[in-house]
Amino acid sequence: MEALEEANLKLCSYCGSEIGENEYICPNCGRATVPEEEYEGAHETFRLLVVLFFSINLITCLLFNFWPPAAQGLTGLVVVDLFLFFSAILFSYIMRRDILPLLHWNNFKWWKVIALMIFAITSAILVNYGVKWINRFIFERELFYYSSFRHLANPKTAMILLIAVIPAISEELAYRGVIQAGLLKFMHGRHAVVLTALLFAIIHMSLISFFWLLPFALFLGWLRQREQTLWYGIMVHFCFNATTCLLELYSLDLL
Repeated sequence: MEALEEANLKLCSYCGSEIGENEYICPNCGRATVPEEEYEGAHETFRLLVVLFFSINLITCLLFNFWPPAAQGLTGLVVVDLFLFFSAILFSYIMRRDILPLLHWNNFKWWKVIALMIFAITSAILVNYGVKWINRFIFERELFYYSSFRHLANPKTAMILLIAVIPAISEELAYRGVIQAGLLKFMHGRHAVVLTALLFAIIHMSLISFFWLLPFALFLGWLRQREQTLWYGIMVHFCFNATTCLLELYSLDLL
């Protein structure tokens, strides 16, 4: 019992599974772990938080993708990245009781880090060449991130920062952090992982990307749920995006 308290865990009164101190739903059996009135209140509060946060993300991405002044040039990308980053921080602060425990790197293992890096890099290579093939042979075009950065003094650094570093942190904090934590307050763990993954895939607004983003997001959600930390997911996300950037730079003979 002392070990559970030190780890901020408690036992589900229905199935006996270990659950987080702030969790309202047992991820194993899906039963409420608090009195009904407290659960109902949490249900409404966190449902509204999730809806509000995702709505902010959705509106921002819609403006970026479909409003010409926002979509043109690098400025729009910078503004969107920073806005979503700070909105994730704001909502993380609002939900700090649930987010702060996820910022601890629990049960750190080097072999996990190496295995996940290999997985991320391999996945990025497969996805990158698959998407390029589709764009080239079906849509007869190729898209390059680098074109938005080439006029800068340090285009490669800016590309890695805005495509790999910031999104890895902000998107994991936003989706596996805020949204998944909010959903876990009123639904089963598996359902929260699936719904979070769907929202993550939808927000990227790409039909082609949806088919690889969904399994990727499911893996990240499962990883967060299993390890109870965001750091493994941030690392995987960064390695994936950074590999994509490096592959593009290599294809353009810029490495």
